[in-house]
Amino acid sequence: MKKFKLSQAKKIANITFEGTDYDGLEVKCSLDLPMKVVLDIQRLSVSEEDKDKLEANKIWCDKVLLSWNLVDDKGDVIPANAESALMVAPSRLLAVLITKWAELVTEPSANLSNTQNDMPTLETLANQSTLN
Repeated sequence: MKKFKLSQAKKIANITFEGTDYDGLEVKCSLDLPMKVVLDIQRLSVSEEDKDKLEANKIWCDKVLLSWNLVDDKGDVIPANAESALMVAPSRLLAVLITKWAELVTEPSANLSNTQNDMPTLETLANQSTLN
Protein backbone atom coordinates (compact mmCIF):
# COMPACT_ATOMS: atom_id res chain seq x y z
CA MET A 1 0.00 0.00 0.00
CA LYS A 2 1.30 3.44 -0.93
CA LYS A 3 1.91 5.78 2.01
CA PHE A 4 0.21 9.17 2.17
CA LYS A 5 1.79 12.12 3.95
CA LEU A 6 -0.67 14.32 5.81
CA SER A 7 1.17 17.41 4.64
CA GLN A 8 0.04 16.66 1.07
CA ALA A 9 -3.54 17.63 1.97
CA LYS A 10 -2.72 20.61 4.18
CA LYS A 11 -5.14 23.48 3.64
CA ILE A 12 -4.60 27.13 4.43
CA ALA A 13 -7.36 29.74 4.47
CA ASN A 14 -6.81 33.32 3.33
CA ILE A 15 -9.24 35.61 5.16
CA THR A 16 -9.81 39.14 3.89
CA PHE A 17 -11.96 41.95 5.26
CA GLU A 18 -13.03 43.94 2.22
CA GLY A 19 -15.76 46.44 3.02
CA THR A 20 -15.27 46.32 6.80
CA ASP A 21 -13.38 48.39 9.36
CA TYR A 22 -10.40 46.09 8.66
CA ASP A 23 -10.38 46.51 4.87
CA GLY A 24 -6.87 45.62 3.67
CA LEU A 25 -6.11 43.15 6.46
CA GLU A 26 -5.13 39.71 5.20
CA VAL A 27 -4.86 36.72 7.51
CA LYS A 28 -3.60 33.21 6.75
CA CYS A 29 -4.82 30.41 9.00
CA SER A 30 -4.23 26.69 9.09
CA LEU A 31 -7.32 24.56 8.55
CA ASP A 32 -5.52 21.35 9.48
CA LEU A 33 -5.05 20.73 13.17
CA PRO A 34 -5.47 17.70 15.37
CA MET A 35 -9.10 17.25 16.39
CA LYS A 36 -8.21 17.69 20.06
CA VAL A 37 -6.87 21.19 19.41
CA VAL A 38 -9.97 22.16 17.41
CA LEU A 39 -12.30 20.87 20.11
CA ASP A 40 -10.29 22.59 22.87
CA ILE A 41 -10.53 25.93 21.07
CA GLN A 42 -14.26 25.53 20.48
CA ARG A 43 -14.95 24.42 24.06
CA LEU A 44 -12.92 27.20 25.62
CA SER A 45 -14.40 29.83 23.28
CA VAL A 46 -17.96 29.24 24.49
CA SER A 47 -17.06 29.14 28.17
CA GLU A 48 -18.38 31.85 30.48
CA GLU A 49 -14.97 32.09 32.17
CA ASP A 50 -12.67 34.87 30.97
CA LYS A 51 -9.60 32.71 31.60
CA ASP A 52 -10.99 30.03 29.25
CA LYS A 53 -11.69 32.56 26.51
CA LEU A 54 -8.18 33.93 26.90
CA GLU A 55 -6.75 30.42 26.64
CA ALA A 56 -8.81 29.75 23.48
CA ASN A 57 -7.37 32.90 21.92
CA LYS A 58 -3.85 31.95 22.98
CA ILE A 59 -4.12 28.46 21.47
CA TRP A 60 -5.67 29.86 18.30
CA CYS A 61 -2.98 32.51 17.83
CA ASP A 62 -0.15 30.05 18.43
CA LYS A 63 -1.50 27.02 16.52
CA VAL A 64 -3.79 28.44 13.80
CA LEU A 65 -2.66 31.95 12.94
CA LEU A 66 0.10 31.61 10.36
CA SER A 67 0.56 35.19 9.20
CA TRP A 68 -1.10 38.55 8.76
CA ASN A 69 -0.20 41.99 7.49
CA LEU A 70 -1.16 43.78 10.73
CA VAL A 71 0.97 46.76 11.81
CA ASP A 72 0.63 49.26 14.66
CA ASP A 73 0.12 52.99 14.20
CA LYS A 74 3.88 53.52 13.81
CA GLY A 75 3.99 50.95 10.99
CA ASP A 76 5.78 48.34 13.06
CA VAL A 77 4.81 44.76 12.23
CA ILE A 78 2.72 42.96 14.85
CA PRO A 79 3.95 39.36 14.90
CA ALA A 80 1.33 36.70 14.24
CA ASN A 81 1.61 34.98 17.62
CA ALA A 82 -0.33 34.94 20.89
CA GLU A 83 2.08 37.16 22.80
CA SER A 84 1.71 40.02 20.33
CA ALA A 85 -1.85 39.46 19.13
CA LEU A 86 -3.38 39.29 22.60
CA MET A 87 -1.67 42.51 23.64
CA VAL A 88 -2.45 44.57 20.52
CA ALA A 89 -5.18 43.15 18.25
CA PRO A 90 -8.74 44.27 18.97
CA SER A 91 -10.79 41.62 20.74
CA ARG A 92 -13.60 41.84 18.20
CA LEU A 93 -11.11 41.06 15.41
CA LEU A 94 -9.85 37.95 17.17
CA ALA A 95 -13.42 36.87 17.98
CA VAL A 96 -14.47 37.12 14.32
CA LEU A 97 -11.34 35.28 13.16
CA ILE A 98 -11.86 32.40 15.58
CA THR A 99 -15.55 32.13 14.71
CA LYS A 100 -14.92 32.09 10.96
CA TRP A 101 -12.06 29.62 11.33
CA ALA A 102 -14.25 27.30 13.45
CA GLU A 103 -16.88 27.28 10.71
CA LEU A 104 -14.31 26.50 8.03
CA VAL A 105 -12.37 23.87 9.91
CA THR A 106 -15.48 21.79 10.62
CA GLU A 107 -16.94 22.01 7.09
CA PRO A 108 -16.42 18.87 5.03
CA SER A 109 -14.35 19.46 1.93
CA ALA A 110 -16.38 19.96 -1.24
CA ASN A 111 -14.05 17.64 -3.13
CA LEU A 112 -12.21 15.14 -0.97
CA SER A 113 -10.43 13.67 -3.98
CA ASN A 114 -8.75 17.01 -4.79
CA THR A 115 -5.14 16.70 -3.61
CA GLN A 116 -3.97 20.11 -4.75
CA ASN A 117 -2.55 22.33 -2.05
CA ASP A 118 -4.51 25.33 -3.21
CA MET A 119 -5.28 28.09 -0.72
CA PRO A 120 -8.98 28.94 -0.85
CA THR A 121 -9.89 32.58 -0.63
CA LEU A 122 -12.74 33.02 1.80
CA GLU A 123 -15.69 35.23 1.11
CA THR A 124 -15.24 38.54 2.82
CA LEU A 125 -16.43 38.74 6.37
CA ALA A 126 -18.29 41.97 5.64
CA ASN A 127 -21.54 40.10 5.04
CA GLN A 128 -20.98 37.56 7.80
CA SER A 129 -19.89 39.67 10.74
CA THR A 130 -20.83 42.71 12.76
CA LEU A 131 -17.59 44.64 12.31
CA ASN A 132 -19.35 47.82 11.14
